[in-house]
Amino acid sequence: MLSLAFRGDRAVVHRMGSPEQMFLLAGDGTVPSDAEVEVPIMDDLAVFTGDFVLDIDHAWSRLHAFTRAWDVGPPEVWCEL
Repeated sequence: MLSLAFRGDRAVVHRMGSPEQMFLLAGDGTVPSDAEVEVPIMDDLAVFTGDFVLDIDHAWSRLHAFTRAWDVGPPEVWCEL
């Protein structure tokens, strides 16, 4: 399962491999790695560093690839939590 959290033109993509496994998609350089971005998760705002922030269009393209072909991309672009 993939989920997309976004605020404005910034997004974070989560992947749940199983109930015990969660990953974050690596950022695309849209935001410097030492910067922080808040996006809504459930009923709160969560803070993510630029290491995990993507441009909203890039994030949507990743979700579309997943829904069309179950393509989550190469393993090295995911960071396990």
